[in-house]
Amino acid sequence: MDIKELDKAHVSVSVPTSEAALLLQGLEKQRADLGPLADELIALLRDKGVKIPQAHPFRMEYMGPEEH
Repeated sequence: MDIKELDKAHVSVSVPTSEAALLLQGLEKQRADLGPLADELIALLRDKGVKIPQAHPFRMEYMGPEEH
């Protein structure tokens, strides 16, 4: 994250897309606790094309010693 501009009334931040996606995911999870500010940030991120990252499926299997 990089703060591009800061004054008494505004902050401009530059965030990589992957971090913005994680931010969006966190805002969605805590939307009820954060209130209208979360709704506004979610809308802004979505309007800019940020999407929540998809979970990567994985398999966990046990391979016993006889299968080596």
